[in-house]
Amino acid sequence: MRQYKFRLILDVEQCLAFYQGLYTDVVVQAENGQTVQLPLRHFRPYISHSGVNSGFVLTLTDQGKFISLEKIN
Repeated sequence: MRQYKFRLILDVEQCLAFYQGLYTDVVVQAENGQTVQLPLRHFRPYISHSGVNSGFVLTLTDQGKFISLEKIN
């Protein structure tokens, strides 16, 4: 199992572009310096009227399959 800790900041316009289908994925840089690409759909529960501005922990299998995305402060 692999975990990546990162912060994601998306403003309202960026979130709207996702809902309009202009973007499907986001690329983030984890605290350990690694770059990770994942579908924006995993962030839907965390999108508010002001966008997204939170820390997250992404957990993947050793084969790179999604397990969970947890919001942290």
